[in-house]
Amino acid sequence: MLLQKYFETRLDLIEQGLEQYLSFEGPTASELKEAMRFAVIPGGKRWRPLLLIAIYEMLTGFKKNKGLADAVLAAVAIELCHNAALVHDDHPAVKNRSERRSAPSVHQKWDNAIAILTGDALYTLAFEVLGHISKPEKALAATRILASYTKSYGMIGGQMVDVEMKRKVMKINTLRYIDMKKVGSLLQASADIACVLASVEENDRMVMNAYALNLGMAYQMIEDIAADYNRGGDDLDFSDDYVPVSRGSYTGLLGFDKARNAVEKLLSESERMIKPYANRDVLVEFIQMIQERLP
Repeated sequence: MLLQKYFETRLDLIEQGLEQYLSFEGPTASELKEAMRFAVIPGGKRWRPLLLIAIYEMLTGFKKNKGLADAVLAAVAIELCHNAALVHDDHPAVKNRSERRSAPSVHQKWDNAIAILTGDALYTLAFEVLGHISKPEKALAATRILASYTKSYGMIGGQMVDVEMKRKVMKINTLRYIDMKKVGSLLQASADIACVLASVEENDRMVMNAYALNLGMAYQMIEDIAADYNRGGDDLDFSDDYVPVSRGSYTGLLGFDKARNAVEKLLSESERMIKPYANRDVLVEFIQMIQERLP
């Protein structure tokens, strides 16, 4: 119950921050502003910003201090970047998704031009938000971290490799690279920024970074496993209308059992990484929430 209350209160802080920065005045570019809000509010589970706040508070001992406000700003920036990437990923030139979160994707509700500009505007707004972090040196460090994890060697680079593989045979190392970048980059950025705001040592940054990446990879692999499980598989009692999963998925490349074992190993490693830390209950809960999704 206490953990549930923790997540509810921190989620409220994130939603308040998003509302603040997505409440626009004036009639200029009204469709763009409407599309920006539509892309973000209401959103998904907000796991990335919640993870940033949870890591920050664990590292600072859950002390009540004004630093939490800076962590919320960073969390808002992370969520804006995440949704910017989704808007661009849904675009017809990339994945051509017609729906997002049971609603029309931005290019479907408006048009391609507004979708492109919406993603661009959300990215730039994210960096503006980081500029409001109270200590200039930490604002600069957070900005550099987020830029590093979203650039061509980070999340956007992962999107590009994913696009390039549309008509190619996927290999397991390529699939891992794509997910490390597309999924893992913003989780790593969340962990790294939390560490900077908490003023911890380099070793702690490395541990939190690895923990966040493991969570992202485990989550993405479970998505493939769940899809395979729902359709059936070689070692399960499947229905007659079973359709094999794509050869571009973890289950397609590794098989159900190996993919499942890989997830369990990632989550076990994540739990081992944070074992030395006091007040780690919230981070353990992240692991358990992902574990519960495993068929």
